[in-house]
Amino acid sequence: MTTNAATVTQLTPKKMRYSSMLRCLGQCFEEMQLKALEIRAHGETLIVQAWNRGTSMAMDFEKHYSPQDLRSLDAEGRAKRRPYMGPPDLLSLSQILRLAGNYVDRTGGRFLRVSWQDQSDKIQSVTVQWEPIQLERPAAELQPNLIEELCIHIYKQRKKINLAAERQGYRPFVSVARGG
Repeated sequence: MTTNAATVTQLTPKKMRYSSMLRCLGQCFEEMQLKALEIRAHGETLIVQAWNRGTSMAMDFEKHYSPQDLRSLDAEGRAKRRPYMGPPDLLSLSQILRLAGNYVDRTGGRFLRVSWQDQSDKIQSVTVQWEPIQLERPAAELQPNLIEELCIHIYKQRKKINLAAERQGYRPFVSVARGG
């Protein structure tokens, strides 16, 4: 005897994690030469806005992705993957967006927005907005949290550690003995 609950569970697609959704979108846009990308949540739909490199400040691209669109992109991405080819490029757009989504997944929050900017060959800026899911508070009291503050704090701590290590690390040997 089978139960209907097992059948319903198999027919209902699981909700994708934010890390998977954002990675899929990053893979779509990696080939484009972008200077900025913004992804916003609007209900179950993700709205992507992109700006190409160049002097124009006008938005070049806007597209809406439904949960079904994201599942299709994820399936396409899985089909294109090859066997292990070495470690991933952690500075690629897909990996940066995946990390942002993973942060929201781990906090158990609700994704609101991610903004990415390629400022130079070595500098990228990422801002993630999310809100905690707290059922006992009214929605009006919830404030979006910014990961940017955390990143700046970690950067400043890291800078202090490096400076302290530099001060203690290298001390040249100087001989003051008289030659005779």
